[in-house]
Amino acid sequence: MRRFLLLLAACAALPAAAQTTPTTVPAPVPTAAEQAELDRIVARGRLMAAYDRAAWLGTDDVMPHLGQRRDQAGGWIVDGPASEPTVVFHDRSNPPRALYSARLVGGKLVDATMLSGDAAILSPERLRLIAARNAAAKAIGAAGIGPCGSSFNTVVVPPLTATGPTSVYFLSPQMKAGEMPIGGHYRVEVAVDGTPGTPYAFSKGCMTLPPPPPGVREALAIASTLTAPLPNETHSFAVEAYRRPLVVVIPGPARAFLLRPGQPVRPFDMPATPRR
Repeated sequence: MRRFLLLLAACAALPAAAQTTPTTVPAPVPTAAEQAELDRIVARGRLMAAYDRAAWLGTDDVMPHLGQRRDQAGGWIVDGPASEPTVVFHDRSNPPRALYSARLVGGKLVDATMLSGDAAILSPERLRLIAARNAAAKAIGAAGIGPCGSSFNTVVVPPLTATGPTSVYFLSPQMKAGEMPIGGHYRVEVAVDGTPGTPYAFSKGCMTLPPPPPGVREALAIASTLTAPLPNETHSFAVEAYRRPLVVVIPGPARAFLLRPGQPVRPFDMPATPRR
């Protein structure tokens, strides 16, 4: 990663006459299997960002309405498509009962409702999401894993099939406005029987990219990854959640990918070593 940044600096510092063409190394075209995985990664990251926003806005909206029931709040889960997710806050009873629900449409909450009686009964699918989150949290705690910041933000993604695993993400939060947390994110897959798997680390450690320079509307962020041969869903999540483009560099052999909010992943031409 440091060499990549030095190459960028070197190319920028040389006068035009001192640079030879080509100044970039064309990015390899992804294979069909790689492109399918990149498409999956983008879709998952957008879903995670939508769920995270629904939970964030829902928290701000529900707290003033809970009153004396605030101590009963046990957490939340989100489900539905990225275009219109539903957030549900639930209590601590066994089994849990819903306290509040709302939908996220066009980036804003609609149909916010306090729930009671039969309307508070949660479906088996939503109870499974709550149980998966709790089981995954125990696995994270047992592994001694902590956040790169104050506390984890959790995103629970429903299983793709009735017998598939539930994906629970533990995301290090943004601590300062404009920052972009890249490292410190984990995933725990919880089986249909409620058994959590081993926490998977998306990075080797904590990493937070600083805010863009003052006056710069769209600063290109750059990060490398050593855990997989392609960008992962937490890269896509960061791009969608913080609305900032990101180049992910994959070393050995070096290749890079550009992620932009609302767009597919594209190969990114690596800078070539300039020669006189």
